[in-house]
Amino acid sequence: MATADGLVVLDLIAVELAANGLRTGWTLTPDEARYTASLLLERGLPYSVVAARVGASGATLKCWFPEQAVPASPELARDGSRKPRPSSDARCGTRSGYSRHHRRGETPCQPCKDANAVADRYYRRHGTYVGAPEVSA
Repeated sequence: MATADGLVVLDLIAVELAANGLRTGWTLTPDEARYTASLLLERGLPYSVVAARVGASGATLKCWFPEQAVPASPELARDGSRKPRPSSDARCGTRSGYSRHHRRGETPCQPCKDANAVADRYYRRHGTYVGAPEVSA
């Protein structure tokens, strides 16, 4: 197949197997994946199905075919930004407060160090943090 980059060799049997959903245990080359994706999108398959059949991510398909990789409805469209996770109440003097100090790049305060030490002792004894005292004594 001739492209702007030159000639590309495609394994049409692999393309056919992938297009029929029979790709297991092997992968397509990037050129074969793009060619297979273009064939499947021309036939009206949803791009999530196409992505699964060719072994490419939805983001890759969106880069290859920006005009065809659109959601079914505007309500389902993602703008690329994420909602911030709800922050838990990480108070000082708790193990989660100790973690919060480290996430922020701060030196943990003494109550947080003590709470983390209590939780670590509990972990060494019980093998889990579930049920560990949250506030240092």
